[in-house]
Amino acid sequence: MARFLDHHHMPPMSSEQLRKLTDQIKATIDSKKPDNFGVTQLNVFMGAGEAWGYSDAPNAEAVVKSHASLGIKITVNDVFQVSPVV
Repeated sequence: MARFLDHHHMPPMSSEQLRKLTDQIKATIDSKKPDNFGVTQLNVFMGAGEAWGYSDAPNAEAVVKSHASLGIKITVNDVFQVSPVV
């Protein structure tokens, strides 16, 4: 399984919407289970209206499909295969 970092913009959210989203992300990460596209979320970083997802996935296309299933539109140009340096 390869590691990927994806990037996309986040719409403005109320504190309640952000709390719900954070709870959903945490539950997904804590489950350590792949979704229907074989993507396992490892972490999500958010700030200044931007989001970066870190995941294990079979390929970039799976990351795109996983996001699409959540209503988040990204393309393979927003997904980067990465490798740890240390």
